[in-house]
Amino acid sequence: MQNQIEQYIEELRHACVAARLNYEIWWLYKEKESRKRFGSTLNDYPLFFQTSLHAHFVAMIIALYRLFETRRDTVNLPELIKLLKKDGSIAQTNLKKFESEIMQTKVLWKKVSILRNNLFGHKANALDSDEIWKKASVTPNQFRDLINDCQRILNMVTSTLNRNSHAFNLSATRDTKKLLEDLKHLNEKKL
Repeated sequence: MQNQIEQYIEELRHACVAARLNYEIWWLYKEKESRKRFGSTLNDYPLFFQTSLHAHFVAMIIALYRLFETRRDTVNLPELIKLLKKDGSIAQTNLKKFESEIMQTKVLWKKVSILRNNLFGHKANALDSDEIWKKASVTPNQFRDLINDCQRILNMVTSTLNRNSHAFNLSATRDTKKLLEDLKHLNEKKL
């Protein structure tokens, strides 16, 4: 069972990292200051950056959705807790704390779920896109908060399980800014 628990943790860490990296790239494209700084570069390659913006957003949504999805035949945080209960190596008080943290975080996940289930994973025919966004009522900061919460919960679990934690220190921001700067300078030279 320990191997299965470790595999679950590794899969969930990977989903957190994927969500974080895609969030950073998406946010760098969307954020007001970046748009001021790199707007002309983004406009010089409109189809690429529009497609990239969409792809990174959807990849973030899918990764976040995976973390709390409700299916019992998939790797997700609630199923990890069930495995830990079955294993019996963690005290019930800790398991209850993990479940409480997951339930609090699920409030934000439900917003992600609305987008994934009605707009990106499937397209609801009963609602138009604007209605779906209004129903989800989610902000960029809430995506970031959900990613941070998931990382924190995973580290709570691994710290309790085997005194281990994950740094979650990979970042796509610097590379993305460098790419945009390089493109900006290249385009300025052409002029």
